[in-house]
Amino acid sequence: MNTYQPSLNSQWKSLDGARALSILCVLACHLLPLGPKTYFDLNIAVGQFGMAIFFSLSGFLIAHKLITERSLVEFAINRAFRIMPLLLLLLAITFAWRMPNTSMESFSTHFLVIVNNFPEHYFKETEHLWSVCVEIHFYILAALGFLVFKRSGLKLLVMLGVVLSIYRFQEQALFSTTTLFRLDELLIGLSLGLIWHSDSPLSQYLKKNLAMINPLYMMIGLAVASLAPPHPLLFILRPYIAALFIGSLLFNTQAYATRTLASSMWSWISKHSYALYIIHPFLLLTWLSSGDKLTMYAKRPLLFIVLFAVAYVSTRYYEQFFIQVGKQWIKYRRTSKTGTPITVPTPTHLEPVFYEHRTKNTVRT
Repeated sequence: MNTYQPSLNSQWKSLDGARALSILCVLACHLLPLGPKTYFDLNIAVGQFGMAIFFSLSGFLIAHKLITERSLVEFAINRAFRIMPLLLLLLAITFAWRMPNTSMESFSTHFLVIVNNFPEHYFKETEHLWSVCVEIHFYILAALGFLVFKRSGLKLLVMLGVVLSIYRFQEQALFSTTTLFRLDELLIGLSLGLIWHSDSPLSQYLKKNLAMINPLYMMIGLAVASLAPPHPLLFILRPYIAALFIGSLLFNTQAYATRTLASSMWSWISKHSYALYIIHPFLLLTWLSSGDKLTMYAKRPLLFIVLFAVAYVSTRYYEQFFIQVGKQWIKYRRTSKTGTPITVPTPTHLEPVFYEHRTKNTVRT
């Protein structure tokens, strides 16, 4: 057993906390007025901060899934049945409501999950889907790299992430939501999964050093790098600082920040984070977000109550139904190959989901 690898039995509870923190930051960014805009736009900064944490966390988890799943087919089934049902329901509601005043281009870019590359086809309630698009493109790229080159493919993708970071800096594409200019934030996170699953001298050295990093310092550094308007260099360094933050949570298990984020108080929010993310833009189109500014924010407590209630129902009944369908499909595939009933492990709620950052000025970060 690795000296610096924490127990798998903990299910990385501090990562539950990191996920909960990231979705709370996104919700605060979209639903609350965060201070004056004299020097910095704190709404943008908080959203950037939460998004960076999530993308790094997602990169680590996808590397772990690819390395540990029994097959890429099972990886695809798990991802599809976890993500697509709620996403497709959202799109079905959107287009049913907006018909017949929608174009075929808008329909196709949304349902093909490429609308982030054609932002002119967004609707107000679907602007946040840019991160879903980038995440799914990342899944496909990571799976293809692993299919062709196994773990070496993930290493190549990490290097590709570094190249894309440099290119993004050169192009000063700080707020673009296209796949080309956002993949680096996910690809860098893959390195954490490779470190976790390797016993090489280099990985042991990295684990030892990550175990000495205080996650709190990384959080502060990430907060500074997330300030808006951003310093271009700090902005590009965000994925690397976020990776150090997630890596320190993984290996510095005795740090105060790690133990705090591992608290059970974060578990419920983490479990329902995907539904919270994908549902909240719809509530902004309802009576709960109507009226002048004072009236609108006076309704915010009620909006939060409704949001968390709907997220609970979605997670507990709608999404869980399809997750179970996916598990049964995997079980059937395994049984048909072996002729012996096989138990499919129940997935934990620490699954990659999607957050985003949007501002009232339609700058999507």
